[in-house]
Amino acid sequence: MTDAAPEPAAVEDQFTPWLKEGNQILSQLGLSWADVLSDLDRVSYATGVTPERIRARLEGAPPRTDPATFAERLSFLHETRRDANGKKHVLRVIAETIASEQKVKLTASAVHHLLHGRNEPTRQTAAWLEKYFKVPVGWCSLSEGEALAAYVGARLTPLRAAQDTLQALQTQGVTSVSARRTGDLAKQPGLLADLLPTLLAVVDNPWEPRTSRDGE
Repeated sequence: MTDAAPEPAAVEDQFTPWLKEGNQILSQLGLSWADVLSDLDRVSYATGVTPERIRARLEGAPPRTDPATFAERLSFLHETRRDANGKKHVLRVIAETIASEQKVKLTASAVHHLLHGRNEPTRQTAAWLEKYFKVPVGWCSLSEGEALAAYVGARLTPLRAAQDTLQALQTQGVTSVSARRTGDLAKQPGLLADLLPTLLAVVDNPWEPRTSRDGE
């Protein structure tokens, strides 16, 4: 009898640790991902990851095994970032604007080839294109995991502080803290931490109801 083959290791990426920690934090605070990331179109716009993929990753889908190409990321910018008239940026205008600002030669044909993956950009050309579309330098080179980790991580940091505050309260005997709506903590995660001194003072000096006076 031969030993069973070991199960393959789960595929992880830069977003996986944030997802695991986020699930734990949100569970303790009584929140869900929908409270923190209520507008997936907005998350998609910022990260370059489609709403469908974002939803799938939040539900536990494995990471992409093939990294997004520069052309994919640039194409996403070209589709989602519009000019002053609400239309796609014209490749000729993109090339002429960059050429004028950077004092270099760049043609619409060169931008077209980059957009369709026929050529790979130099680091400098990539940075110029990212600047044109008003995203951080390196944005077009981010993987799905890196893009989601950067966006979600920034939103979990204040919630982590709220979690630490709740744990501090629990050591004082507080079993739960609730907001009027679960969305309150998601929108103002620092609120719980700001209230900590007052809440602890109440716990340390519990209010005692007055006893009736004799004769009343």
